[in-house]
Amino acid sequence: MKKHIISIGRKLEKYLPEAIFQTTGKLYEMLGFLLSDKKILEKNRDLKDIWKWKRAFLLATWPSIKLEDLSLLVWEDCFSVSNFFLHKDINIIQPKIHFFAPYHEPLVLENYVDWLRTSDSTLPESTAVVLWHTTKEIVDKYSLFSKRKVYYIHLSHFSPLFNTINIKYPILAPQTGPIMILPVLLYMGYTEIYLLGCDHTVLRDYKKTVNNFYSKDKDMRVNATDSKSWPNIVDELTSELNVFRQYEYYKTISVKMGTGIVNLSKDSWLDSFEYQTLDKVIWSK
Repeated sequence: MKKHIISIGRKLEKYLPEAIFQTTGKLYEMLGFLLSDKKILEKNRDLKDIWKWKRAFLLATWPSIKLEDLSLLVWEDCFSVSNFFLHKDINIIQPKIHFFAPYHEPLVLENYVDWLRTSDSTLPESTAVVLWHTTKEIVDKYSLFSKRKVYYIHLSHFSPLFNTINIKYPILAPQTGPIMILPVLLYMGYTEIYLLGCDHTVLRDYKKTVNNFYSKDKDMRVNATDSKSWPNIVDELTSELNVFRQYEYYKTISVKMGTGIVNLSKDSWLDSFEYQTLDKVIWSK
C-alpha cells in the first residue's frame, strides 16, 4: 500500500502545478504515514523535552573539526552524525545519540550495511541511534543495532504544514546530515545548541573528493565522497542553496521556541547564526 501511494505521488509531480502538488503530496504522504509508519514513531514521545534548559553540541564531519580539542566536551551532551564515529575522541565524547543518513544511490547496499555494522561496533555502548524511517527495513533484515536504543524519524520531501517540531510525525527531510539532528534537539528541549564541524564549504571540492576530518580511505561507503559522484553544477548549486534555506527554516523555529543556535565551526560558510569559539563556550560556563 505504502509503495503504491509513493508511486501515485511521483506521477502527480509530473502533471500538477507546484502549489497543488505540495498540498496533494502532503495528503498522500500523511496517508502513507498513518497506514504504515505511525507506530514506529510512537516511542519518540519519550524524547519530548527530556533535556529541557540544557545545552547540546552537534558534531558534524567537515575539516574544521580537526582544529578543535574535542576532549573539552567530556561532560557535555553531544550528538554526532555519519562518519563521526571515526573520530579519535569518540569514547571521550560519548555521544548521546548518533544519526545516520539513509541508503541511497550511488551507495552500494551491502557496503552500506557493513558501514552500519562497523559503526555499531565502534560507537560507545551507551549511544543510541536515529535513522530515517526508510532504513527500518534494512535494520530489521540484517539485525542491526540489536543492543542499542533505536529511534526512527519520518522525513518528508514536502514543505512542512506548520512551523513546529514534532518528531512523532513527518518532518522536513534534510539536505545534509547536521540538519537531521536539529529538529530532534529542539524536540528534546535544549535551549542552547552549538554547531561544530558544520563548515558547508563543499563547493570548494566540486568535481573533487569531498574533504572531511578523516581521510578518504577511512570512509567505508563506496561512492559516498567520490569525485565521480557529483551532479551537474546547476543541481549542485540548487542543493547547496537548499542547505542554507533549511538552516534558515530551523532558525525561524528556534527563535520562536526561545532556543539559541551558535556556530562554533572555525571555517564555515554558514552565517545564519552567531559565531563563537568552543574554548569560550566551555570556559565561560
